[in-house]
Amino acid sequence: MGRVKTVPNILTLIRILLLPFIVVLIVKGKFYFALFLFVISAITDFLDGYIARKFKSITSLGMLLDPVADKLLTSSTLISLAYVKLCDPYSVIAIVGREEAVTGMRAIAASRGLVIPASKGGKIKTTLIMVSIVLLLSGLRDAGEILLILSALVALYTGIVYFVRFFKVLGDGNG
Repeated sequence: MGRVKTVPNILTLIRILLLPFIVVLIVKGKFYFALFLFVISAITDFLDGYIARKFKSITSLGMLLDPVADKLLTSSTLISLAYVKLCDPYSVIAIVGREEAVTGMRAIAASRGLVIPASKGGKIKTTLIMVSIVLLLSGLRDAGEILLILSALVALYTGIVYFVRFFKVLGDGNG
């Protein structure tokens, strides 16, 4: 059982380690190779959470590392896609800006002993972003762009929800 507890963290680390290769492949125009590695990374994202919940092996490291790995994967890949002009940079700016703002807000909350957990909307946002990246890397640019714009709207909405929760918790005197 001890090994099972480390499998989700290993999968998260694999996701982080694959990231530089994905970025380089995109910049070099090797989109199908980047797609292959991105899909592997997305699968590790699903598997690490599934295994952690199923085997009750949720660790502090995993709770810290998993969202960071997700943000690194999606943000770096989107920035790379915008760099090679495969997607709308404004959607990327909205998504990455939201990710940074929410990460900053969570750090402030944590410094006050508060935890603001990921929401269902945040998970939907991440899924939409990952699917849009798959479409863009697959050459289905129009569908990928539409989904990316939808992802940006969901990202902005969920970002607002996080901030409302944060300020509500602060207003309740808990922070």
